[in-house]
Parts: sequence; structure tokens; C-alpha cells
Amino acid sequence: GTVFQQLQHQIRVRGLDDKVGLLSVSFDPANDTSDALRIYRDRMRMDPNIWRVVTLSSPLDRRQLLDAFGIIVIPAPLGEFEHNAALHLVTGSGRLFRIVNYEDATVALDTALATAP
Repeated sequence: GTVFQQLQHQIRVRGLDDKVGLLSVSFDPANDTSDALRIYRDRMRMDPNIWRVVTLSSPLDRRQLLDAFGIIVIPAPLGEFEHNAALHLVTGSGRLFRIVNYEDATVALDTALATAP
């Protein structure tokens, strides 16, 4: 969430909210209810014009998304989940075109801008 907060700030400051956006996807529909996601959204101060959070309730849809994006999710000791950390760049039509390390968030934003219509 912290990396997305920084990216949201960069997008806002640079006036890019009509070019790129951020999407957080929950891996835990059993616990990430609408109320839980709303609390997370508020805590992270998500601007809905820039950053959204969703969950996939269908196990098949969730598995297909994780497989397509090469994401591995494993349960953590406190009832949470651990997953490989990366920024997945997706076209407006939903095609994954690049995976960037979290530490290269500015590179991810610049790359997304270079491919935006």
C-alpha cells in the first residue's frame, strides 16, 4: 500500500489521473469484505479517480488472475497472506505487458505513461 500511496501522489501531482490508474486486488475474499475494503481504502486515502481496490469472489477467476500475472500467494502466520511483490503494468484492455520491481515505482509510472494512449 505504501508504494501505491507514493504512486498516487505522483500521479496527482503530475496531473496524470486521466492517463494511468492503480488497482489493488485482494486475495482473501473471506476476510476482505466490502466493509474491510472500505476501511482499507479510507486508511490508505485512496483517490477513487486514481486508485481502486477490488476482490474476486470466484476461486476460478482468482486462480486465473494469479496464474496469468505470475503471482504466488501463501498464507502467513497471522491469518494474512504473503505474495511476491511487483508492479504489474496492464493496458487499458487488460493485457499484462510488463512486471516491474516495487523498488522501481517511478520506472513503472514512466513506462505506463509511455504506453498510454
